[in-house]
Amino acid sequence: MTGIQSGYPFYGQHLAVLVFSTTTPRIAGDAGNNQSFQFPVRYQIVEGGFADLIEGSEQVLSQIKNAVHTLKSQGIRGIVGDCGLMSLYQQEIASEGIPFVGSALCLLPAIWEMVGRQGTIGVLTGHSQLLSERHLKASGWHDGICLCVQGMEDEPHFDEIVIKGGHHLDPERMLQDVLSGASKLKEKAKDLSALVIECTNLGTYSRQLYNLLEVPVLDIISCAVFLERMVNPQVFHER
Repeated sequence: MTGIQSGYPFYGQHLAVLVFSTTTPRIAGDAGNNQSFQFPVRYQIVEGGFADLIEGSEQVLSQIKNAVHTLKSQGIRGIVGDCGLMSLYQQEIASEGIPFVGSALCLLPAIWEMVGRQGTIGVLTGHSQLLSERHLKASGWHDGICLCVQGMEDEPHFDEIVIKGGHHLDPERMLQDVLSGASKLKEKAKDLSALVIECTNLGTYSRQLYNLLEVPVLDIISCAVFLERMVNPQVFHER
């Protein structure tokens, strides 16, 4: 007879999302909204915000590691980050013994192979001056992968809500900002072959971005789906 492993405070969730203790509104498509997932996920709060990952610190790394250890002790099998700048500590966290995706930027090497090492991969980020080469390299990027980075810092509603922490998100205004940012990216990269959405607040608009750019679009939800299948493979045949 097959038994159920005991000793955990909750069951049925294989994946967890690390979220910072901010109060920015989260809508479906954002990793901070549970409706973004077609499978149950657990949330674990980490004190701080995206600003703590611009340069990073031993304190924020320790806080993230503690959160990871808590989740691991509760039976969670895989973890994704809710801020793309968590890529800064991709290696350190993944080395804690549980699969971890700190950012959709982790997909860059795989995407580059998928598109035949051709064209330019676009990166839509919250702030182009905050996403450094250090974050990119920590995710597995190397200078053989052609990138074009476009920040959202000049888009007014995005700046108001995400960067400055506003509380009255207008989904339609945010969509217009996202399309504006993507149009600027398209203008800069004439040979765009794929798009990675680094900012987890923008996954809501992946489909609209796909329609506009007509290239593959990936975000942190894409990573979560991939990770869920890694740690909880679909059953097609039972003995």
